Amino acid sequence: MIQKKVVILTGNDGFFGQTRKPWVSMNVKKLEKTIAEHGFEVKTYTFSDIVNGKTSIENSFIFYTFHQKPNRRNYSKDVIHFLNESSNIVIPSYDLLLCHENKGFQELYKKRINLKSLKSYYFSSVKELQNYTLDFPVVLKTTDSSNGKGVFLAKSEAHLLKLVSKLEKQNLFTQLDLLRRKYFRQKKSYDLYPDYSNEKDYYQYRDYILKESNFILQEFVPNLNYDHRVLILFDKYYIMKRFAFEGDFRASGTKIQKLDIEVDYNLMEYAREIYSKFDTPFLSIDIGSHKGNYCLFEFQAHHFGINVFVKSKGYYTHENNSWKYNKCKPKIETEIASGLVRYINSKFFS
Repeated sequence: MIQKKVVILTGNDGFFGQTRKPWVSMNVKKLEKTIAEHGFEVKTYTFSDIVNGKTSIENSFIFYTFHQKPNRRNYSKDVIHFLNESSNIVIPSYDLLLCHENKGFQELYKKRINLKSLKSYYFSSVKELQNYTLDFPVVLKTTDSSNGKGVFLAKSEAHLLKLVSKLEKQNLFTQLDLLRRKYFRQKKSYDLYPDYSNEKDYYQYRDYILKESNFILQEFVPNLNYDHRVLILFDKYYIMKRFAFEGDFRASGTKIQKLDIEVDYNLMEYAREIYSKFDTPFLSIDIGSHKGNYCLFEFQAHHFGINVFVKSKGYYTHENNSWKYNKCKPKIETEIASGLVRYINSKFFS
């Protein structure tokens, strides 16, 4: 049976992201202190402690860090998957971990929770495009894009193919290898493989060896001058308006922001509706407006940027069918820990 025990899983050197930058850790001692003050037993371990048997975890809530480095990211995914299959509850869920820095799985997850927003496609190769009729212009995103990087506007099919080819630029060795195989290989035959031919082998090898990039195509929202970043810490909504550069369509990464704004009731209700579809204490969402309705661009449930929190003078709460602004300037560790506790108590001990 699940107990009032929280295990904080950190990376090396007690890293638990993120604060100012993705490589800057939160103060884990402050997380521990706040969680313990709410009546929970708290332990902190590293991922390697679990992997290599220094300790075992049972019947606990596991609150874990994320890392941007690919090897540590994959390492943490292995450990969280292992712990998720036992008597523990991982927070955020393993599926939401897969969504992080993976916009491809985000699209699949949105389908799973029946979250309807902008029309989108998820591809692993330009070859797959021939089976679809696309409306242009369309937004091209790499699966790990962030801060506006890896996001492009494809104005036509030819332009889209050109953009994808840049993502899949082949190194010189691969190009020379393919040239050699196509024009300079001696003719071969294999008794055990009578259908072999140099030409057939070349095309099969080319498909095998060429670099490819998974990518997203998302419906384009014209005349988008700004969007809203909403950071939800269980029941507290921090909001920021982000502006695009003149002539651009990307508000993410510009650092042109407006905080503590008067918000539209429908915007906040849309954010609340989106959050209600997720099972997580925290959610960072980017919201735009299209054809008179709000739409979701992207989301993160962990290791999100905290500018909106740090720069805001307060947050919104939903009370008595209205939105109330609360002036407050707490520390991020305090709010993350208390939001986690409120989520756990609400879902498991109410």
